[in-house]
Amino acid sequence: MSVSGRLAELGIDLPEVVPPVAAYIPAKVHGDLVYTSGQLPMVDGALPAVGKVGDGA
Repeated sequence: MSVSGRLAELGIDLPEVVPPVAAYIPAKVHGDLVYTSGQLPMVDGALPAVGKVGDGA
């Protein structure tokens, strides 16, 4: 079964990929690792939360 088929079977709908806002490579595969850069948790084109991790906001 394909990944997309399994996700559909589980009822998981992934959001569309947001295009980069700057000139960088969003992900780089090296062996069995994927390095990411500049990935933001966009929801409907907006950031749902901002701040520092752990600041309690």
